[in-house]
Amino acid sequence: MSYLKTIQSECQVISQAGSPFYKLKRFLEDTFPEPCEAMREWWYGRLSHQMLKSISARHGLVVQNGPFRNMRYPAEVLAPKKITRYALLPKIIGCYEAELHEILRLLTSRNYDRVVNIGCSEGYYAIGLSIRLPNAHVFAFDIDPLARQLCHRIARLNQVSDRVTIQGECTMHQLQELVGDSTLIICDCEGCELQLLRPDSVPCLLACDLIVELHDCFNPSTSEEVTARFAQSHDTVVLARATRDPGFYPPLEGFTPYRQRLAVSESRWGTPCKWAFMTRK
Repeated sequence: MSYLKTIQSECQVISQAGSPFYKLKRFLEDTFPEPCEAMREWWYGRLSHQMLKSISARHGLVVQNGPFRNMRYPAEVLAPKKITRYALLPKIIGCYEAELHEILRLLTSRNYDRVVNIGCSEGYYAIGLSIRLPNAHVFAFDIDPLARQLCHRIARLNQVSDRVTIQGECTMHQLQELVGDSTLIICDCEGCELQLLRPDSVPCLLACDLIVELHDCFNPSTSEEVTARFAQSHDTVVLARATRDPGFYPPLEGFTPYRQRLAVSESRWGTPCKWAFMTRK
């Protein structure tokens, strides 16, 4: 058995709750959180890189399932750091944030004029929605310049550059200018939703539909406060993260069960986030 397979087998044993190895793992994570997190990210990055290279060799760098199926990614994303930085493995597999897939299919049947994507990262939602909503203009915001560069590249590759505007930080002033009655907002801004999504300061927010990732891990009151602001104007559904079944994703065939579970984990190790789907009444 190779060194890699040995470690992989041990990881499966360690993951069994109640075992001595599991208790040791929890002790180390609680006592040395930063080194353990760094090791975990390294291990996830190593296996993700191997798996994505294998999948791309068989299927190409094309999203395989979900609402953005057939969206294309450039070869440059195969750099190991980019794969983990942008959670590219679950995006290519098609399991990324699967809780939202049915909602996104519903929304892409509506005739939005604009989409505002706050925290667009490399462009999974920004470019995916520009493909599925051919009459809409997408405004994508992210504070990471490398993410914006990659978003430009993916927009060109999917031939939607003329309908995607990519900018840096999103402000309440910009929202007030961009948002209208036929606008969809997709917001994943790592906790800044609490400061940014304020209908008292940006009244136009009351007229649009929103999908917001709620980061209670940064502020425990985030979910309650954000949804309360839209209680009178919107119907709200809060979605919790659900368990993934690797068997639903054909690109994972041939990988070990351990690697399959790792692939659909989306590298989400901490407190799971929730999403609010808010539609105007």
